[in-house]
Amino acid sequence: MSEVKNPCINICRTDSKGICLGCRRSLEEIGDWSKYSQFEKTAVLEKIKQRRNEVEDYYGGFSF
Repeated sequence: MSEVKNPCINICRTDSKGICLGCRRSLEEIGDWSKYSQFEKTAVLEKIKQRRNEVEDYYGGFSF
């Protein structure tokens, strides 16, 4: 299995829930990323997908 890449896109600001507006990870997920196994990183990527969908739904398809 290849290394799961860090999803950071260097837009490092958080919303009111502590979710990064760039990569959509929580502050805990950002801090622990280097400690996670490949399986855990993949699980975080799935959470990111869900969070992006939630933002797109809220803004009527607009994604940032």
